[in-house]
Amino acid sequence: MKRGLIYLFILIICIITTLLYTNTLYFKLRRFINGQDAQIGIAIIKDDKLLVMENKTYPLLSVFKYLVALKVLNKLDYENIPLTQLITVEKNMVDETLYSPMLNQYKSYPFVISIKDLLEYTISQSDNNACDILIKYTGGIQEVEKFIHDLGFYNIKLSVNEQEMNKNIEKQYLNKASPADIAKLMKFVHEGNILSKNSVLFLDEIMIKSNTGMDKLKGGIPDGVIIGHKTGSSSRKKDGIKIADNDAGFVILPNGTTYYITVLIKDSKMSDSTNAQIIKTISQITYEYFMR
Repeated sequence: MKRGLIYLFILIICIITTLLYTNTLYFKLRRFINGQDAQIGIAIIKDDKLLVMENKTYPLLSVFKYLVALKVLNKLDYENIPLTQLITVEKNMVDETLYSPMLNQYKSYPFVISIKDLLEYTISQSDNNACDILIKYTGGIQEVEKFIHDLGFYNIKLSVNEQEMNKNIEKQYLNKASPADIAKLMKFVHEGNILSKNSVLFLDEIMIKSNTGMDKLKGGIPDGVIIGHKTGSSSRKKDGIKIADNDAGFVILPNGTTYYITVLIKDSKMSDSTNAQIIKTISQITYEYFMR
């Protein structure tokens, strides 16, 4: 009789443990990404709790523009330069073969543009020429990497600009980081003091205004919920493999709390729409979990 009660007690404990585990965010996300035909890394931070999956190093693609923006805004803060500071852009400073909404607006050279507008083009519209102009303004990609390393994020590697990545797609692997490092950096910037309050508010604004990857993280969030993010998307190699499809950002829940989420997809054999759907579903699962 006692042995039977013991077995029953153990069975009940096992059932409760299983139910608790299957109700975790980790289990829900793991069940979803298993079997996908790509490497998928996820990092989510809420209330100082970090969830990571496949936390390897992934190509950042245009997510690295967020890091460039950090360096630029830090320079402006440190040197007391206003966002309205103007830069003269000569023809030899741009590559007209790159994706560049900015050049649809500015059709003749030289033209004058504010740092504020360059940052908005870089983050909100993922403009490659605007990004490379800002990289040069900060002293080069090595200076951007040094700044990120000085913040303590030594495993984030930056070595090429947009022009270099577009001339040789294998170089699209070179700017890289783990999902956890990107999520931690975003939290560090958003909640810390490495930028002035005004710079953080401006960065939030242009991330929230982002019109790229509307079917990625943003697609998994209900209309009206605040999300700021930076996407990344690569070329495809000759064998059809897509080097990267990414999105990283922050979500402010209706109760005012914030979580940070990074999804990096590497070497995908799937279509762009399928990659986007994966990121969207991860975003949706996460949002619904925190809204319970």
